[in-house]
Amino acid sequence: MSTDIASCCVKVCPTGGELLSNVEAGMDSMQRELTVLFADLAGSTALYQTAGDVEAHRMVTDSLMAMKSVIENNQGILLRTVGDAVLASFDTTDAAFRASIAIQHQHIDSLMSVRVGFHFGEVIPDKGDIYGNAVNIAARVASFAKAEEIYTTEDSVEQLSIPMRSSTTFLDRIDFKGVLEPIRVYRVNWADEAPDTKIAGATSLTSRYATAFILDVMIGARHLRVDPGNPKLSFGRSVENDVVVNNDSTSRNHAAIEFYHGKYRLRDSSTNGTYIVRGGRKSEFIRREESVLEHFGSIGFGWDPTRVRADTISFKLMPGDVLSA
Repeated sequence: MSTDIASCCVKVCPTGGELLSNVEAGMDSMQRELTVLFADLAGSTALYQTAGDVEAHRMVTDSLMAMKSVIENNQGILLRTVGDAVLASFDTTDAAFRASIAIQHQHIDSLMSVRVGFHFGEVIPDKGDIYGNAVNIAARVASFAKAEEIYTTEDSVEQLSIPMRSSTTFLDRIDFKGVLEPIRVYRVNWADEAPDTKIAGATSLTSRYATAFILDVMIGARHLRVDPGNPKLSFGRSVENDVVVNNDSTSRNHAAIEFYHGKYRLRDSSTNGTYIVRGGRKSEFIRREESVLEHFGSIGFGWDPTRVRADTISFKLMPGDVLSA
């Protein structure tokens, strides 16, 4: 729900030199430089459809509480939650960097995925919250990230210690709504950072939900199941695959759906790539990479399911028979 976060912040955060109506000019002297972090659960709306209200609410609540613990363990302050996202501030950018990585490691074994963004800048503290353009930018950067990604800004990167700075990669200059100038955005390569003692609070969410769901894969009237007991399903033109796809656009060994680290991941190894459509949204293209399958959608092995209906494969995350304790 990153769009909801960003729109909410636009309502409360001054941009383009404007100030909130209840902030007087004399409050300028109260400005502080902090690093602002947003962490947003990806795809939680669809989760309520697949898991049901009670189970989805419990998963979201557990995730938010776990992120709160990570933030506090890294000397941050949880300021508020916005729907299924958290807003936090840190005195140092290194602390925000560590917290963002810890949050991602925390969700590796969970069915929930997170997108994170943080930005260093001037804010106005007021009654336990913060306001200012820096909050707006942090929200926009988080909204720009995809599930399991961490993005930050050049202003933040310049504040990082050298070892942490080396774990960032410049992405592009991005125009964000409500921000006057393009922002230089960097990706944090968090998967390269081991969750050791340097990453405080990186304890994973329990695997209590990891086996609570199975992935139902539908090919026409045929239903196949991927779960911890049957963790892999391969697709391609070759008869060696679990599912033979007779399409000229499909490679002999095109792709596989695998259950590992508590999530269902589609790994493409083809020439033409794979298209994934999630819940009626625009198609996503991957080639020689992987993507987490969440909630429900359709897959085209070498073709776009929004344009070609034949041979399309659908998937849906379904509650398992027994929830693990």
